[in-house]
Amino acid sequence: MVENLDIFEVEQAAPNLVVVPQGSAIQFQYSNVQVESNKVLRLFDSPEVKNVIIDLSQVDYLDSIIIGAIIRLLQRAKQTGGHAVFCNACDNMQNILKCIKVGTLWPLYDSREEALAALSENS
Repeated sequence: MVENLDIFEVEQAAPNLVVVPQGSAIQFQYSNVQVESNKVLRLFDSPEVKNVIIDLSQVDYLDSIIIGAIIRLLQRAKQTGGHAVFCNACDNMQNILKCIKVGTLWPLYDSREEALAALSENS
């Protein structure tokens, strides 16, 4: 199932949720970021959703508002007993993740396939 929201594209293939940010919050109203991130968080209410993959292939920069929404997703996965990973980060996004220390908390994979393989090993 693919849900195309303005800020996040979401693909659900149990037990994994793939979230693809579509840009920085500068492009969107703050209230819309909050509404959409809450919609994505509610997908974890479904018992078949356990893990989250944050696919960064569509962005080369994210600001603190979007990063905050992503961290909430990563934390929700952990709270529900799942795992969270990043994939497809360009060099600039890798540097941002390192600077904010997010890269030390959640692994980063070169491709979505590698991320899915790692999650299937952990399940």
